[in-house]
Amino acid sequence: MENSEILDEFQASRNSEKEWVINHQMQESLSNAAQWGNILAIIGFVLLGLGAVVGLVAIASIATFGAMGEDFPGMEGMTIMIWVAIGLYIVLLVVYIFPLLYLKRFSAQMKAAMAGEGSQSLADSFENLGKLFKFLGILTLIVIGVYFAFYVLMFANGM
Repeated sequence: MENSEILDEFQASRNSEKEWVINHQMQESLSNAAQWGNILAIIGFVLLGLGAVVGLVAIASIATFGAMGEDFPGMEGMTIMIWVAIGLYIVLLVVYIFPLLYLKRFSAQMKAAMAGEGSQSLADSFENLGKLFKFLGILTLIVIGVYFAFYVLMFANGM
């Protein structure tokens, strides 16, 4: 079926019945998206766990290094910078939880909807997909803002 035929089918359905009709091709695509979303969410949670372990090891190492800091003159300021970096790392790990949760919920609810559990599962699935995109959009704007501020500070410092 061509894309224009699918669009015509949607428009006819929306005008007459006030409902969306999901044909077989769309159902396959949504099921495929749910499967890949689930895989990506699981990989993300595994990487998040590994990142947390690395963070804990780094904290333990820094604590040990901090105790030995008296033996290394001039390293007092470095310890503070390392703690700031670890704090930022932890914040990034916590922030990463939210898109993974939205992706996992999208996948689980889409699978349920495609298994025939009703339109509420489909609506909840799309709601979580919308939350995922909104979160990533806001995060992208924040990162662009931080980059912009960084470059402005670098430029101002260079003058």
